[in-house]
Amino acid sequence: MEKRLYTTVTIFGLIVLFISVQIFSAHTQTVATNNLSKISVQSLETIDMLIFVSPQYSEDMEVFSSILKYIESVKQDIGWNTEIVSIAKHENDFLKIDQEIEQYYEQYKIKSCIMVGEDIDTVLSGDSDYMEKPSIIPWSTIGGESAYDISPQGIVCKPYATKICISLIYPTNTLEYQTKKSQIVFAFNKFSERQEYNLENILICESSDINKNSKYVYNSLNNLSKLEYFEDVTDEKMNFILKKSYSSFFVHGHSNPSGTIINVQNKLWFSADFVDQIDTPIFGADGCYVNGWWSNSEDNNNLDLSINYTWYGDKIFSSEHVQVMALGLLSQTGYSYSVSFIETVFPSISQAKTVAESVIDKPCLGDTILIGDPTFHFSFN
Repeated sequence: MEKRLYTTVTIFGLIVLFISVQIFSAHTQTVATNNLSKISVQSLETIDMLIFVSPQYSEDMEVFSSILKYIESVKQDIGWNTEIVSIAKHENDFLKIDQEIEQYYEQYKIKSCIMVGEDIDTVLSGDSDYMEKPSIIPWSTIGGESAYDISPQGIVCKPYATKICISLIYPTNTLEYQTKKSQIVFAFNKFSERQEYNLENILICESSDINKNSKYVYNSLNNLSKLEYFEDVTDEKMNFILKKSYSSFFVHGHSNPSGTIINVQNKLWFSADFVDQIDTPIFGADGCYVNGWWSNSEDNNNLDLSINYTWYGDKIFSSEHVQVMALGLLSQTGYSYSVSFIETVFPSISQAKTVAESVIDKPCLGDTILIGDPTFHFSFN
């Protein structure tokens, strides 16, 4: 992607609104001329994170204002330098985006990328029965990786060591533009608040018919924090759970984009809409197709756009409390060594590392995706 100079407007010397921009650095030199400033992009000694903004939102000042507020908050909190990359329509190709990411990685060893906008070209991971799953493997690896492998459980997504933490901020495509824009602004404003969170308790709700191996994996979290583990939760118990606060909240069972069966016998359905009621900064949904969305197409080997707001990933825009979501096969391995998010990533998160730093260089199943703020962390104290 071609880098250009551009003109911007500054407000109070802190927030820069974009008029025409391809790449913006969070640390630039400005020369004021009345209300306009000429910005020249200067090389930073370090760049820790990139925020890619899709063509649809590339000239929206409210979106950029909220992103810049977030960038400033991240800088003050953990000292990261962030650069925004605005994607032009003719450059909206996942391979071109991947090349740009790898160039930044080679020069700066960036830790994370946030992809903003549901119209960003994203590769397909799954396509079945009007359900779509995006794949982030081309962006989270360096040099390309083979995505799938054979395990004792059959064909599974091959574990790989993540080099760059990728997080998606994808509104439901069929919503009105103003609604989608407001959702993005809400999300970044929420991430900017930088509240202090302590790891005090972890909740797990699992369906007993599929937890032969995962039960042990989840119960190992008892070594990290107070653990509340429930099999086959009842309606009464779920109503009680939804009224409490948790540091982390995980559900595991038979799933699709709209929710998870966590009690097969009683057919108890944990709806994705329940995420709006949960008081927790970290939410995880463990199961098939939790990391995707609903579409109009049954199966055409293309990643089709989302049509229904009731899917897990959309809840980052409506939940007051959830800062980051882990969606995928969080406790499932199929391997004789640890490759699940719960085993390899969450222990680092519990030690107050950022989600991004916890993911990097950890073997993990590639079907797991992150939604929300990759710089989230528990209290360093």
